[in-house]
Amino acid sequence: MANKPFLVFSLLIFLSLSLSACSPPAPETVVETVIVEKEAEKIIETVVVTAESEEEIPDECCDTYRVGIFEEPVSLNYWHYLGLGGSIWTEYVISDNAAHLFELSDQRFKFVPSLAKDIPDPEENDDGTWSIVVNLIEDAAWSDGEPITANDVVFTHEVCRGLGLTLFWPKYCSSNGADVTAEMVDEYTVEYIYHNQAPSLSNWQFGIALAPILPQHFWADVVAEAYGSVEDLETPTVDRPEDCQKTNLNAGDQDACDTWTAIDDAYANARSVLYEADATGQPVAGGYTTIQWERGVAIERTLNQKYYFKGTEIIEYEDGTWMRILPDGTEQQFYGDAEGDVTLRYVQGPYNPGITFRIYNSQEAAFLALLNGEIDYVLNPLPLSHDLRKRVEKNEKIKTYSNADYDMFYLAFNMREYPMSENEFRQAFDILIDKNFIINQVLGGVVDPLCSTMPTSNTFWHNPEIQNPYVDLSRAERIEMAVQILKDADWSWESEPYWDDTVQGVVAGAGLMMPNGEPMPELTILGPGPAFDPIRATFNQWISEWARELGMPVKPEMTGYNAIKNSALVSSDYDMYIFGWGLGNPGYPVYYERYWHSRRCTFETGWYNSPCYKNDEYDILVDEFMNTNDLEQARELVYKMQILLANHLPYIPLYSQQVYDFARDNIVFPYTDALNGIEYQAGFQTSAKVLIVK
Repeated sequence: MANKPFLVFSLLIFLSLSLSACSPPAPETVVETVIVEKEAEKIIETVVVTAESEEEIPDECCDTYRVGIFEEPVSLNYWHYLGLGGSIWTEYVISDNAAHLFELSDQRFKFVPSLAKDIPDPEENDDGTWSIVVNLIEDAAWSDGEPITANDVVFTHEVCRGLGLTLFWPKYCSSNGADVTAEMVDEYTVEYIYHNQAPSLSNWQFGIALAPILPQHFWADVVAEAYGSVEDLETPTVDRPEDCQKTNLNAGDQDACDTWTAIDDAYANARSVLYEADATGQPVAGGYTTIQWERGVAIERTLNQKYYFKGTEIIEYEDGTWMRILPDGTEQQFYGDAEGDVTLRYVQGPYNPGITFRIYNSQEAAFLALLNGEIDYVLNPLPLSHDLRKRVEKNEKIKTYSNADYDMFYLAFNMREYPMSENEFRQAFDILIDKNFIINQVLGGVVDPLCSTMPTSNTFWHNPEIQNPYVDLSRAERIEMAVQILKDADWSWESEPYWDDTVQGVVAGAGLMMPNGEPMPELTILGPGPAFDPIRATFNQWISEWARELGMPVKPEMTGYNAIKNSALVSSDYDMYIFGWGLGNPGYPVYYERYWHSRRCTFETGWYNSPCYKNDEYDILVDEFMNTNDLEQARELVYKMQILLANHLPYIPLYSQQVYDFARDNIVFPYTDALNGIEYQAGFQTSAKVLIVK
């Protein structure tokens, strides 16, 4: 399973396909679309198959895998891909180019070896440093036949450190601020030395252990040219000023800023040499290598005849065991005693002679090509319109696969401003918002309700104590409870809102006064309009209406995506907004640090804590989480963080989406239970089978 910059070390993940109120049943593996008539409407149902079902398919393998995309990759240069050229389209094409010492297991996303022979334990040295020694498989080679060695590992790590590579690279050589060097012990042994902190989940399994490895023999000359821009530079003797953008700097600070700016410019130039280098002919470690890119038309990939893992058998058991049988017969087993039923078994490819990425000018054009049989599968990172999705689902030659999306859509409050800063204000909104009503009665059950900042689909990290205490309340009970919460905090009305049994509706409150003695000001909830996202627009309309019933002058402000992003994540100029996050790594949820730690306050730092939530107890929990090497302790800390966030409500979680994949019926995937969908696995390029249609 290829590593991705957005996918890192994880534990047991089960997918939830239920639309119940935060308590979904066990997941299904959706492999086939069946259309049935129900109340004059065509309903899509799913069919389940076991992991072993693909073994029963006759051996008619295999044809070129034709994959549709609708945007060009930024580059085929892997350095650029994780640097300035991050793009999902680039990821689809080249994410398997690099080698890795470790990777993530299928479905359960456990930390397992790739080129490493075993999972080593860190050892503390006499001088206070820590070492991790990794032994490599000795028979693996790049696509050009050159062996993959410890030299490649050290080379990639030191380029990342030495040139200060940007964006996603730092987590692979200096995760969480760790000062780590890599040394080649011998040709197939590398030692990582941690100088300023102990190895932890965040800086080892979550970071450096999953680092890509690139071929030194191909990139050495380019790297040498890049270093030429900085080799004569001396480290400044003056400290870097905190803010060189200030006006009226004194002479000393201005000189220091000028010195450091020259250093920064030199390293930026060095990185540009590396990022912009021609990657044509680069050796790869994955199942396919790119042989042609005709811009705007297609990208052609062909079999890597040297791919070491071809024929490797992957087996997972009910007790959590992960087992791998390598091509030479070597067995590797972790996390259990291979007891219980086999939950997954497949043999790694590649099976198909090649992959053709056909490039279309729009999402619709790509799916029309799928409908017409021009391609086998569409890599689609964007939501599909209702009409287009229905057209695809009706095609008898196309199968539908549905999985839980690892995301969170939420209502956020600007906690720097009154009254959003007051807990009772946010709690009143939490009581008023009837998520199940909106999802099931208004939207027809197209999304799953969320009652926690951790989706229930991630059963390892989701705290089962986090339930929605208001799920069964009537509208009358919600109004009564919200009014009481506010009254207890010294809010008052000239005319209190109440439920009228006669009219079966709420009589809205009037003259709402805040605890500071001032009338409630008019507030807005930013969100996209129905043309861009009808689900968020619907939530915005209902939430605003329910707030007005309470006597709060709240209105929805429908605006564009960029306007919301700028107000929430740049200027911090908003009252409330509705947005969504993809949560990244499902097994080590660092978003708890990025979204809510006080040091990430958007207004102060430009990071992602847009409510500017600040709580000392929460910060302590996050810091412990980011530095622990104990998985059970990490889970306990995340459980506690979920409780604090549920009580303090910087966000009110609203819903999580389902992700849909569509493929021709001659495509056989190694498995179809996949968190974030098959698309998140880049279409299983290495292990999918394209059966020849006779």
